[in-house]
Amino acid sequence: MQTIFRTLTSDDLDAADAILIPAYGIARSRKRELRRYLGLQPVGWLLAAIDGQPVGLVGATDYGPFAYIGLMAVHPAAQRRGIGMALMQQLLAWLDERGCPAALLDASDSGAPLYEKLGFVDQEKALVFRQDDCALRPRPSDRVAPMQATDLAALADFDAPIFGARRQAVFDAYFADHPDRAFVARDEAGQISGYLFAQPQALGPWAAHEPADAEVLLAAALALQFEDAPRVIFPSSNVHAGGLLMRYGFSPQRSLGHMRRGDDGAPGRRAMLYGQASFAIG
Repeated sequence: MQTIFRTLTSDDLDAADAILIPAYGIARSRKRELRRYLGLQPVGWLLAAIDGQPVGLVGATDYGPFAYIGLMAVHPAAQRRGIGMALMQQLLAWLDERGCPAALLDASDSGAPLYEKLGFVDQEKALVFRQDDCALRPRPSDRVAPMQATDLAALADFDAPIFGARRQAVFDAYFADHPDRAFVARDEAGQISGYLFAQPQALGPWAAHEPADAEVLLAAALALQFEDAPRVIFPSSNVHAGGLLMRYGFSPQRSLGHMRRGDDGAPGRRAMLYGQASFAIG
């Protein structure tokens, strides 16, 4: 058997779905997300194939100060053959060649031992909450307004010290997909104090200077319709997010280890992050 590794392309989305669905035990397609991720980092995604049959994938988004790694998956029929390790080694070598000083990821209990062998260490937890009761909604505020395309550059400036890197391309992509599902909060002086992108199935990216800013943004988002009960992924270092979400019908679902390899400087101010875009890109 011959195993090859190559760059994932948009022509591989069906093959990628055929790996991700059984590997993660999910029912819905991930092609929409993968297409977005490829747009953000076209050469940052790898596909493994045995005798021409795709069996594994992984990818990274290089933000400069660090990269975020996600969607590490090997088809169940091809697991325990070292494919996951080989994919990660190739991806990390690519990041090293680019001079990326650190890599971050969110690891399940089953995936963590692989990442530990590659030098990743735990930093905190990534917590997942899902709404299962919507009886109580936060009160709307006139401090929140629909996001405009002209806000995106200033939004990236606001977010950079929080996230730890400038990610306007991420905001541009989510805004282009759903311009009517994005909100900005401003303080009394008219300065940005938070933002929230409400995806059809999730809340995030979402950040705010203060819990009160996060709450009024949540009010705007929960007035929308969702394809399913919305979920939120947030860092355990944000001690306010869990309580805020539980007040409005969200409950804990699972937690993953937030792990880091490389430069040990903590990026950004994660305590102000109320929602990640996804596990794949942070």
